[in-house]
Amino acid sequence: MTAGRRLLLVEDDELLRPILARQLRARGYEVVEAASAEEAADALRRGAPPRLVILDINLPGETGWDLLRGDALVGAGSPPVVIESALPVRPGRLAEFGVAGYLPKPFPLDTLLDTVERLLSTEDAPLHS
Repeated sequence: MTAGRRLLLVEDDELLRPILARQLRARGYEVVEAASAEEAADALRRGAPPRLVILDINLPGETGWDLLRGDALVGAGSPPVVIESALPVRPGRLAEFGVAGYLPKPFPLDTLLDTVERLLSTEDAPLHS
């Protein structure tokens, strides 16, 4: 699997996470799963950097905001982050952290898959000056 297809999925819902991971893997992505911000930070520090992070904000222990504030994402090359949350998130808060996307829960699986494809294809596009 190429590094260009590696995703980090940070979701504490033990029923939802495997469904999302299975759907992403079916599209050819390599998915690293984490159930907490702490697990995600560890995965970012010790593994190959992901091309994209799908991050639930409401996590046990440290929150998704804590992960965004920490150094683990920067150390992994600052991959784009798509926030998912059952609670509303203010647009200003999303802009403050420079997130690439926001999915309010519940969201259709196709919306997640389309968002991932769109963000990664945008990153692969050549830059024109």
